[in-house]
Amino acid sequence: MVSDNELVDRLREFLSTSDLNITTNSDVRRKLEKDFNIDLSDRKVFIREQIDLYLESHYQVNQENENNEEEMEEESDQGPSAEVKSEVSEEDPEEVEEEEEPEEEEEEESEAVAKVKRRSSKKKPAKKNETGKRKAGGFTKLCSLSPQLQKITGVAELARTEVVKRMWHYINENDLKNPSDKRIINCDDTLRELFGVDTIGMFEMNKALTKHIWPLDSDGVSTITTSGSVNSTANKKRRKQEEDEDSDEPKKEEKQKNSGMHAPLRLSNALINFLGTGESELSRPNVVKRIWEYIKQNGLQDPSDERQIISDETLKELFHVETHRGIGVTKLLSTHFIKAEG
Repeated sequence: MVSDNELVDRLREFLSTSDLNITTNSDVRRKLEKDFNIDLSDRKVFIREQIDLYLESHYQVNQENENNEEEMEEESDQGPSAEVKSEVSEEDPEEVEEEEEPEEEEEEESEAVAKVKRRSSKKKPAKKNETGKRKAGGFTKLCSLSPQLQKITGVAELARTEVVKRMWHYINENDLKNPSDKRIINCDDTLRELFGVDTIGMFEMNKALTKHIWPLDSDGVSTITTSGSVNSTANKKRRKQEEDEDSDEPKKEEKQKNSGMHAPLRLSNALINFLGTGESELSRPNVVKRIWEYIKQNGLQDPSDERQIISDETLKELFHVETHRGIGVTKLLSTHFIKAEG
């Protein structure tokens, strides 16, 4: 008889080398059945839960890696003294965790994250350019900002990830979250000029920001003139680039639709209401990402143990629990994904 630990180890090993866009739960189960030469039909639920745990730990590690990369970029901009200071002051999170003595179940869950971390750390580092910095690309690439957005960020060019950080800093600094529903942002005059509405949902904000974030041309020249109008030549480039990006998005979505771990699932009414975007279908990783965004932006992690989440009224209404472990978000979400009939 194959033990749960053997199944979990093989499952994680398989997922770590698989394309999650096309790999399904059935693929994983069939792979395990082949490897161990047994029938696992009666353990479908267990396998699905372990896949969910892997996906959540995979997301958390990716988030940590992104944050670390951003911090390293900021430190390199500040000079070597900042790097030295950082090295001296930082503690190894793994060493801190080893000092604690969590319960058995927590140890297993922490091990899931640790294994993904170890595999992630084995990946080759990003290529560096001549100056020694990691070449910026994707969401870390500098972009031009609209005049309205510049009023909040204070600069004309910024990476998308940094724009979102500064937006939340502005919102928190000016106490613009709706006290009765922290998913809602009450717009002041500056945000009203930016978004054109009196209130906006936190999950709608990123989409609304896209029209205010423009790519720089290949020479790093801003597509915005000093007067705030868009340069006609640069505008054509920008529009073409946006069209290319927009045309790529449907292809990516079509490729991922109804396939793998990123297949869209029908959402419960409670989850639709929580997200507030009107979307009735989303992939499991996408929903997990948004839940974590809500948790982090509203400071719901227990300061004494960040693995523990303390529900506010809105999260309590969704999950019906006062507290839960962060690694258990996917399990709590399971009742909010509705299986298609037939």
